[in-house]
Amino acid sequence: MRVDKPVPSVLVRRFGSRLADAAAGMPVLDVACGSGRNAIFLFQLGCTVICIDRDLTRLRTEQHTMCNEVPARLRSQQIDLVKEPWPFGACTVGGIVNVHFLLPKLFPFFESSLSPGGYLMLETVPGCGGNYLELPRAGELRVAFGKAFDFELYKKRKVGPMSCDAVTIQILARRRNEKLSRH
Repeated sequence: MRVDKPVPSVLVRRFGSRLADAAAGMPVLDVACGSGRNAIFLFQLGCTVICIDRDLTRLRTEQHTMCNEVPARLRSQQIDLVKEPWPFGACTVGGIVNVHFLLPKLFPFFESSLSPGGYLMLETVPGCGGNYLELPRAGELRVAFGKAFDFELYKKRKVGPMSCDAVTIQILARRRNEKLSRH
């Protein structure tokens, strides 16, 4: 039986080098990392990646298949982001990847923890079936991140019934310098 390697998100494949360069040696967070598909890709680009998720089973399985390739630059931290407090301080990470897990209460923590010049990559779940019920409204994420971030990519697509204002979103946004974000 052939087991395929997990494929990183298209967004991460497209902009991962940009995020890695901007992280400038600081760790990158893979929020709700799942199997670690995005973390492993960023690790291969030279990043130190902290994989956070409430269940690290899939990540550990993937790390086991890497055998001796799992170095200290690919770390994991088990945390239930819905129930437990955000564990990262101000300006402690160089990049944040958040794919297919949207929890708006984390947005202020993303802003605080990300160092100026670092990138936030965020991609919502696709608009399949009833997924539209958990998706943001048009403009919601632009407002949430617009004061502290410059958007280099803000791609939205309307999904769900016509009466619904749900959109799928892909964001690549760079954290502004503190001095500039206060004006």
